[in-house]
Amino acid sequence: MKKFLLVIIFGLLMTANVNAGSKWGKGELQLDDYVVEKLIEYLRIKPPGTPWQFAVSIDGRGYNYYYCASGANCGVGGTSGQILEECSIYSDGVPCLLFASRRSIRWKNGINPGKGKVSRLSGKWSDNEIKAKLTELGFYKNK
Repeated sequence: MKKFLLVIIFGLLMTANVNAGSKWGKGELQLDDYVVEKLIEYLRIKPPGTPWQFAVSIDGRGYNYYYCASGANCGVGGTSGQILEECSIYSDGVPCLLFASRRSIRWKNGINPGKGKVSRLSGKWSDNEIKAKLTELGFYKNK
């Protein structure tokens, strides 16, 4: 029984380590129009709420997001694993990865470095400005 428990615990620890390093998206990604609309909705969450995390399916057609209802201190709420699992369920089983944290796009695709001013979006921008920024960063083909 002890060996069985050790194997289970070891397996869980190994899974947690693998998932911890791969939660942020990398590589080519084209966002669907509907996902872009939801990203804009996420960016425009009004105070006292604040955007927390935005996840996207790897095909760019599904999403899920979390926000903090009480402002910047978001100690309570879902974990990265939970948002990714929910996103995958909503996306009919397509795997999801984290796309943004707060108002910064963390997905690295060769154009977007995943940090700094170049990766930041603002909820005060117009829809067209947000779409233009996503196009500039290689995540959207503005139609």
